[in-house]
Amino acid sequence: MSGVTRLAAELGDWRTRGGSAPAPHDAATPSLADRLAAALAAVIERGALDGVRLPAERRLAVELGVSRATVVHAYAELRERGLVSSRERSGTVVRAIGRRGRAPGTQLPQLQRLLAPDAQHVDLAVAAPPLDALVAGVRVELGDAAGLVQPHGYDPQGIPALRAAIAGRLTDDGLDASPDEVLVTSGAHEALSLIAALFVGRGQPVAVDAPTYPGALELFERAGGRPAIVAGDAAGMRPDALERLLARRVVALLYLMPGCRSPTGGSIARGRRPALLELAARHDLLVVEDAALDKLRFDGPLPSLRSLAPERVLRVGSLDKLAWAGLRVGWVVGPRATIARLTALKAARDLGSGILGQLAALELLRDVDRLRAARVAQARAQMQQLRAELNRRVPAWAIAVPEGGWSLWARLPRDAGVDGDALTAAAARHGVDVAAGSAHVAPPGPHDDASAARERAEAIAAVRIAYVAPPPALSEGARRLAAAWDELTQAPPDV
Repeated sequence: MSGVTRLAAELGDWRTRGGSAPAPHDAATPSLADRLAAALAAVIERGALDGVRLPAERRLAVELGVSRATVVHAYAELRERGLVSSRERSGTVVRAIGRRGRAPGTQLPQLQRLLAPDAQHVDLAVAAPPLDALVAGVRVELGDAAGLVQPHGYDPQGIPALRAAIAGRLTDDGLDASPDEVLVTSGAHEALSLIAALFVGRGQPVAVDAPTYPGALELFERAGGRPAIVAGDAAGMRPDALERLLARRVVALLYLMPGCRSPTGGSIARGRRPALLELAARHDLLVVEDAALDKLRFDGPLPSLRSLAPERVLRVGSLDKLAWAGLRVGWVVGPRATIARLTALKAARDLGSGILGQLAALELLRDVDRLRAARVAQARAQMQQLRAELNRRVPAWAIAVPEGGWSLWARLPRDAGVDGDALTAAAARHGVDVAAGSAHVAPPGPHDDASAARERAEAIAAVRIAYVAPPPALSEGARRLAAAWDELTQAPPDV
């Protein structure tokens, strides 16, 4: 089958679909060229054509039975959207930069809620603790930095006293670490951003769970990578599924939240961890251990993956989920040579994280055990309240008891014909914000197998519901969610 014939097959019945491309001529009825552009864009954004030279305009026109002008217009639309580039003698080439952004109903609406919150809504979407009495009493001044930092205030790796405190806490938890193995970052999110920029190559797959932290998916995509779903079960990511992916592709890194995963609150069983790390060693694979939620595990943190393979695991941590997200203090712990490379990249980006936030983190770490005990008690009580309210009001949902964290993962009944995106939209109409399951799963890609497709479908039929709001707001949020569900599932009355 020739390239032009394969492309025609990928496009399918494109003439009868309106597509997603703009329709400048007639918004109600897209032109044939607009439909072709939309169909081509959909194939490109699936990742099926990265780096491929598209057929010459005349050849594709003949294959599709349209005029050359139709193809010329469609290619021009793709260039305008940044999906392809055209050069003399090289033709029209698809840019190998993966998906430009996540689909509607995934990450972008959550960011919009952060940027423009609605005061009339109950916020069950943002899973981060408020500035409350547990942390509001921390007081730091610029004068506290005297003797802790260089006179000019720049320290890209983080102030030595904070790095020593982080290393000390990790050592107390059974993970040997020294201050020069620690890089302080502006939250765990920046730590992941630096790792993605340094280790994820253009078009490379990144092995991930489904569901997982949407911020990581976004960062891997923006670095040019392709998050690739590895199937799991109740014990966590399955080694056999990871082995199948590693046998097919050279993978940039393995991203895990083994101690307490967002959004489910689950973990990787201790007995499964050695097999995953053995596969990583056999394939010389870097492992990123996101431990941002580990201190919020109700029955205490599990041993770190890094303690089993310190030469291969980068451990990302943060105080933001334990103390307050506005603190913006995180860190990454790894081999000295890797930390030096990440520090150089951070220095080029921002010269180092803010000193006041680091001083506040240093103060919080002095009594972090008390803070952890109080936060865990708070999170457990609010989880139990919200789960009980939802089980009473919407018993059709399957809501497992999380092992920790700040959110419930609610699976919707498949026979209801309602997915997480639809429920999220209906919930917003009823004045309550939640996060659609589609935000927590990698988009379809060339590295998928049947198990990845099943994991994605299950995640899309779910929502994440945070329980950081005060108890009265949790009750009201549950009531509004139930009303949204009734709107979507109750049959309209006969006329």
